[in-house]
Amino acid sequence: MIDSHPTSHSSSAYSCLCCDPSALKGASSRRGFLGLGAAALAGGMLAMTPGRSQAASGNYEAMLVNCIDPRFTTLSWQYMGLLHGIARDKLSDNYSQFVFAGGPIGAVHPKFAAWHNTFWDNLDITVSLHHIPRVVALTHRDCGAAKLAFGEAKVATKEDETHAHADALNAFRAAVNKRQPKLSVITGIMDLNGKVDLIG
Repeated sequence: MIDSHPTSHSSSAYSCLCCDPSALKGASSRRGFLGLGAAALAGGMLAMTPGRSQAASGNYEAMLVNCIDPRFTTLSWQYMGLLHGIARDKLSDNYSQFVFAGGPIGAVHPKFAAWHNTFWDNLDITVSLHHIPRVVALTHRDCGAAKLAFGEAKVATKEDETHAHADALNAFRAAVNKRQPKLSVITGIMDLNGKVDLIG
């Protein structure tokens, strides 16, 4: 069980009025009242931030499937902002994301068979909740999970790496098309500089 009130912080730092009525203690003072007012204002502003939906369900733009490699966190977000003419402000907080080792390789390669159902169940959920029209599946160069899946010899050169990744991405696209035929699927291999070679 996760402790939502770590012992290194006072519990009041994580309190809200609906969950902790003791947060109202001291509100009768001017300072307490102003503190509660500031918290309410900040919460309201967060809810009104452009691109931020107030509901878990709705109509969203895509699902991004990519790898856990930290070198590609920002690059993947930047790519999503450039995606086929969709403005970044339109994509901000407007796509779901599934991240695990190898990204789309992890969803289809036999080496990671224990993960497959988890991914496909999540795809079904994001389709039903978020009504996405597309899946964006990105692998990347110099991927440790790809080396585990294919063997280092099969990704030793850039050409070999491209071939191995393309096989996995094509299998991923075929699997999505079988399970969710209404979705479009964009697949690519991201380089270390963020450039994406589209596959298929």
